[in-house]
Amino acid sequence: MQRMRSWQARGLTVSGVVLLGLLLPNTRTLAQTSEAPEGLRTLTMLTEEYPPFGFTQDGEITGSSVDQVRRIMAEVHPDYTLDIVPWARAIATAETNPATCVFTTTLLPERAERFKWVSPLNIDTLMLIGRTGGKARPRSIEAAKAFTVAVHKDDSGELFALARGFPHLDTAPSIDLSLKKLLAGRVDLVLLTRKTFDKLREQGQPLEAILDVETTRSGIACNKAVPDRTIADMQAVLDRLIADGTQAEMERRYENSSK
Repeated sequence: MQRMRSWQARGLTVSGVVLLGLLLPNTRTLAQTSEAPEGLRTLTMLTEEYPPFGFTQDGEITGSSVDQVRRIMAEVHPDYTLDIVPWARAIATAETNPATCVFTTTLLPERAERFKWVSPLNIDTLMLIGRTGGKARPRSIEAAKAFTVAVHKDDSGELFALARGFPHLDTAPSIDLSLKKLLAGRVDLVLLTRKTFDKLREQGQPLEAILDVETTRSGIACNKAVPDRTIADMQAVLDRLIADGTQAEMERRYENSSK
């Protein structure tokens, strides 16, 4: 009987070890998940179709911001991927995936603490545009609120309009769709950046500038799990591109090129 109790005790002990062993892998998995960014190999860089900053031409992703990001990543973290996806998906993925950055992202107060930043890739002007010959010609932000304004979902333009109480917004997943609505007379104005407007005019789109509303500063927004050392190294390369005139040269390259 004593021997039987001894084996029973051992059985309980073994069972306890097995149970603990079953629990430990989950604990290690959680630890590995939280530590994964520090050992990160591949960074995902996301952007959108938004010329001249990023767009697809002859099957290749190009643009003034894309060229800067390629140069930065070649020096700092060559193991990366680059893809174009709808903007709302791009910025949501960068916020939830620890191995992801998104650009060209306007630095806004409501975004500042949600990401780690490398900037500026671009300094621009947010503006209202209309179709050539259109009747919507507001001369102030308050006057513009009387019109239906098309904005890009989760873009700086939409955030600007919401913050200032624009009552008649038409939200679309892409700039192209907003422009089609504008030219078809389904919306009165579109809120976008001056450099994008200049690019569209260069392509022959029947558009005209209506009202400048705000100066914007854009950059690379990275998930907060991306290591600080990586962010600092990326910023150092960008600072050098700005100081030696490379950024300006990259921007000029797309001033007179058609998409």
